[in-house]
Amino acid sequence: MHKNSIIKLYLKFRYFVFLFVLIICIPIKSFPQKEKIGRTIDSNNENNSITTDTTSISDSISVDVSKKSDSFIDAKVIYSATDSIVLSSDSKKVFLYTKAKIEYGDIVLEADYIEYDQERNFVFARGVEDTLGNLLGKPKFIEKSDEFIARTIKYNFKTKKGYIEDVFTEEEQGFLHSAETKKLADNSLLLKNGKYTTCDNEEHPHFYLKMSKAKVVPNDKIISGPAYMVMHDIPIKVLGVPFVFFPNQSEYSSGIMPPKYGEEKKRGFFLQDGGYYFGISDKMDLKLTGDIFSNGSWGSDINFHYKKRYKFDSKFNFSYAEFIKSEEGLPDYSKTKNMAIRWTHTQDAKANPNSKFSASVNYSTSSFDEFNSKTLDQRATNTKQSNISYGKNWPGSPFRFNMNLKHSQNSNTNNVSLTLPVMTFNMDRQNPFRRKNPTGDMKWYEDIEIQYSSKLENRITTADSLLFHGTEFSDFENGFQHNIPLSTNFKILNHFNLSPRLEYTGILYPNYVKYTSEIKVDTAGNSYVDIDTINQPTIKYAHLVKPSISLSVGPNMYGMYQFKNPDSKVIAIRHVITPSAGISYTPDLGSMVDGYYDTYYTDTSLNLREYSIFENGIYRLPAAPGQSGSISFGLNNNLEMKVRNDEDTTGSGTKKIKLLESFKLSTSYNIFAEEFNWAPISIRGRTSVFNNKLSINFGGTLDTYALDSITGIVLNRSQWFYYEDESFFKRIGRLERFDFSLDFKLNSKKETGSGDPQSPGRDMPKGDRFSRDQDQYMYDMQDQIVTYVDFDIPWNLGVNYKFVYSKPGFEDSKKITQTMSLSGNISLTKKWKISFRANYDLVENELSNASLNLHRDLHCWEASFSWIPVGYMQSYTFQINVKGSVLGDLLKYDKRKSWQDNL
Repeated sequence: MHKNSIIKLYLKFRYFVFLFVLIICIPIKSFPQKEKIGRTIDSNNENNSITTDTTSISDSISVDVSKKSDSFIDAKVIYSATDSIVLSSDSKKVFLYTKAKIEYGDIVLEADYIEYDQERNFVFARGVEDTLGNLLGKPKFIEKSDEFIARTIKYNFKTKKGYIEDVFTEEEQGFLHSAETKKLADNSLLLKNGKYTTCDNEEHPHFYLKMSKAKVVPNDKIISGPAYMVMHDIPIKVLGVPFVFFPNQSEYSSGIMPPKYGEEKKRGFFLQDGGYYFGISDKMDLKLTGDIFSNGSWGSDINFHYKKRYKFDSKFNFSYAEFIKSEEGLPDYSKTKNMAIRWTHTQDAKANPNSKFSASVNYSTSSFDEFNSKTLDQRATNTKQSNISYGKNWPGSPFRFNMNLKHSQNSNTNNVSLTLPVMTFNMDRQNPFRRKNPTGDMKWYEDIEIQYSSKLENRITTADSLLFHGTEFSDFENGFQHNIPLSTNFKILNHFNLSPRLEYTGILYPNYVKYTSEIKVDTAGNSYVDIDTINQPTIKYAHLVKPSISLSVGPNMYGMYQFKNPDSKVIAIRHVITPSAGISYTPDLGSMVDGYYDTYYTDTSLNLREYSIFENGIYRLPAAPGQSGSISFGLNNNLEMKVRNDEDTTGSGTKKIKLLESFKLSTSYNIFAEEFNWAPISIRGRTSVFNNKLSINFGGTLDTYALDSITGIVLNRSQWFYYEDESFFKRIGRLERFDFSLDFKLNSKKETGSGDPQSPGRDMPKGDRFSRDQDQYMYDMQDQIVTYVDFDIPWNLGVNYKFVYSKPGFEDSKKITQTMSLSGNISLTKKWKISFRANYDLVENELSNASLNLHRDLHCWEASFSWIPVGYMQSYTFQINVKGSVLGDLLKYDKRKSWQDNL
């Protein structure tokens, strides 16, 4: 065998042996588990005939026996049976038949046959065979939260000790079987020939860990001597260990989290997601995990979760990773250091109705997702945003205060935008002239409304590499703005709604811009203008009054066409037109604000440019001198059809079908512009058909100005008059952009049944409890992985088609994109689940990305396969493992190809 192959096999098996001994011999992680599930024993034969020499005293009777003697039995012993209760001849023993039950304090014993020795305080219980030989009514022993089922039970109420045969009990996320069991006074169990499994098949588990001897300490641990694995009754003694330790705690506890192991081509052998879990309390926990690779790459994660019922829920994650490519000294060697922070905080609505704090932080270095993504969605995400907000309102007052810290970044441009902070103080709409106790008709001035809004903002946009290195406070852009709009609404001639509006805006900046120009001569004797930009650190205030009037026709205009044929399914078609118009005006700020405009030379010909000293400010103000105003026009259309309802048996029922939900045309006219007064015509429309299963959206932009056929420059001439001999549609305008999309969704009705998310194999969070499932769900949430597999939805399918046409100039500027995406999932059977997604570029005729996921429920095992066949993240993962957290990390096999191998 080749020398390198021998070394490779040695390294691989060395990790396996090390991990196996580590997992078996050291206490592994312990998570809060599900509550024990009670099991119901159903007897199909309640009239079993049992012959006895004793005398029956009653049927279906319940008896209370209170004893106070040297036997320490101080509580009532209550026993009952549905068939008969029989006393022995000396009255020392009681025999209970069919659905017998004995209660003593916290102890409840149920079986189809119970024998109670009152003198010795001893009880014996067993099941009863029916005519087919099936054992019915097995004994069930319950003491507080402990419960188990057995073939026979012998128990002493005085010593609290017992002997049990063929016991079956659930211990947290596993099941215990034992041929012979001794119950001690401290409720611990001694097992002989025991089995531990996560398979819930009571009679015949599909796999188990065979234990010669074991001890179960309730709510603490399970300790076993020599043990080995058995699968489908085939002993695999090669997988044997000298002893086993299992945590058996329902309370929160801490422990080691065993890592996953494997191999990648680029980074070598690895141990991933290993670490330590801290079960701090029932309200918070902490998880520290890490990854290490044989080529030197490594990473670490901190996950903290704090939840207080009816108050808040907070989750924090910090990740750091170093990715090493190739080997040091080689040309393709690289080493990248990346970090990511994720934080979510939600406040319960009942905590404080007058103030609210929330956070959603998602920040990472630009190349973090490039080297550390775990899903296709995470790798394809180019933008990230964060927002930390606090809001306050005062009951009985119209005032509201909000403060936000915002962040956004783009991994393509490596730019980061921060807003630290933005504060707003607003007043809701008020009617200052409205009477408190009006009588008669409302006066026109009582509808006058006034509002107030203000904003203080401080923000910066820079490269992510410079954000924490070299950035100063002076690099931030900041300012203050407040608005006071005054508006009203009234009708003219009963058909027109007139809405005048007067708005005052004031802006305060801590600095303003000033350009200086000086004509200089270079070394060659050429003249040039040296333009310098100076930010003056002087507080400046600017304000303007902006009047506007909007006019709309009301009521809407209707058109109706009714079908005269009484047998026609279509009864009528209705067309609704909603026109609108508005006018706005902005005065010249040069006459309102002293020094608002300034000038500088732009060239050696001494041409002057007039500019606003606030043109670089964060709030929009008129940058060009002079007044401005515009008139806007809009026309919205709605088309509906009334048809006969076939589901109505009376024949008189009707229903409405929307043919066109909206079709809107809009444009505007600049009153004071010297040229190009008309804005492009905007066209938008949408509708949905087939009971909203198919959504249709379309839109476009028409430029009404002609294009010079030689230079391609837009002319200040209407397309209508420029092409007088052309068709009507060409004369209306040039189609600069058109987009069209179809979104088709189909899904089956959700089946009713056991949609219990806490059933085996479902990993979902459960209320306030910190369980392994909840912790795993939190981890998967941040990596955008969904481990919850819902078999109750047989199938769903989504198809999306998008077409975009763009032609801003000549034919060579035309660009067309067409994409189609397909996604869905199918439950082939109750055990098989398939989910898929694919995006296809119809122009390039290639598959841009795709993924396929298969999941198979194997009862007490599960298998999954994920495959990304194309694209940057080509990879696959196959895993088969036992359900449950205790053995799930131990008994599994996975095979994978990492997408990092494609780098």
